[in-house]
Amino acid sequence: MQCFKRCVLTLLALGVATAVAAAVLAYNIAGWLRADDPPERADAIVILGDDPIRALTGADLYHARYAQRVLLAKPYRSPRRLLAEREGVTVPWFEDAARAILIRKGVPASAIETYGKDVKSTAAEANALRQPFPSGSPTLLVVTSPYHVARARIVLRGALPHARVLVVASRYETFPDRWWTDREAAPQVVLECAKFVYYFLGGRF
Repeated sequence: MQCFKRCVLTLLALGVATAVAAAVLAYNIAGWLRADDPPERADAIVILGDDPIRALTGADLYHARYAQRVLLAKPYRSPRRLLAEREGVTVPWFEDAARAILIRKGVPASAIETYGKDVKSTAAEANALRQPFPSGSPTLLVVTSPYHVARARIVLRGALPHARVLVVASRYETFPDRWWTDREAAPQVVLECAKFVYYFLGGRF
């Protein structure tokens, strides 16, 4: 009987400790997810898909002369979007919208390039980045959304071991510390956590 009580108390203590640790992690996770790198001179500014608002930060970095080459991913073409196009409803693809923003912000068209084709994930974007840099050890200044910084850094550095990868958070997107109170941030954090688990278990799209 004593052994049973000790086991129950031990399990309860472990449960409480796990809950406290999870609560502390959840409370502080926004700061960890968005902790980016100080920008430095690079061979290229890379804007990950597929939110074109990220291009605003890319334009700022270009004008600050961190790099004179801006690369845009070409994300996966969703069948639903393609169906809408066939019905005459056109929504700009990421690279088209991002290019328009860059040019509007004064980045010359000659400085803008695309990479990859139908990339479905951060891992696919990382693999596609080998094409513009087949040799050498380039420095890449990567722009993404605040919630995506930590995972982008891990994935890109793992896939591009010979490159120096610096990840910068988009300055035009909000990502509050109290993420669970924000309608946009809350699902982003939950999804990022799921994607982290999937990635570390070896999953790749």
